[in-house]
Amino acid sequence: MSKNNLYAMITMAIMLLLIAVKCHGAEAATLSVPSEYSTIQAAIDTAVSGVDTVIVDAGIYMENINFAGKAITVRSINGATSTIIDGGNNGSVVTFNSGEGSNSVLDGFTIQHGYASYGGGILCWTTSSPTIINCTITDNKATSYGSGICCYYKSSPTITNCTITNNQAKYEAVGVFSYNSAPSITNCVISGNTILP
Repeated sequence: MSKNNLYAMITMAIMLLLIAVKCHGAEAATLSVPSEYSTIQAAIDTAVSGVDTVIVDAGIYMENINFAGKAITVRSINGATSTIIDGGNNGSVVTFNSGEGSNSVLDGFTIQHGYASYGGGILCWTTSSPTIINCTITDNKATSYGSGICCYYKSSPTITNCTITNNQAKYEAVGVFSYNSAPSITNCVISGNTILP
């Protein structure tokens, strides 16, 4: 076999290998909390955007989480009644502030004890429009607007099957605050939210 033919065969094999890798893509993984990762944020930090899913077992998780722009699903196994993210009155409980889209999904949590200027429970900030489903957002406070969920500047989350109750903010639009945004709210209960004294 000539050198030219050998080089041609090697080149073709490399090209086919590269095509196969590209077509296969990254393999999806399920990251489990707390069995594999002790915190939800640790699992989010590890997750591959556009590929992975974070699954959370029942329990109370004392933390504040940030999706950091990742297109991942963070989902509870047993639903909002038994799976709680408690912000410890130290900032927004859940933050989307890196241009997240509809493929950034929060599903099945109670979000409680957030305390922030905007969005004590969930903050969607500057072109962040995630999907929020099957959540209970309660007992959060905001020193300005939107103690339940704050949608600020071109942030239009899809909010479905959620209960937003017993939150307090200094100004109006306590449950869900929207500024230059268009959140989609479907089949939600928004009640019992009050102005801070």
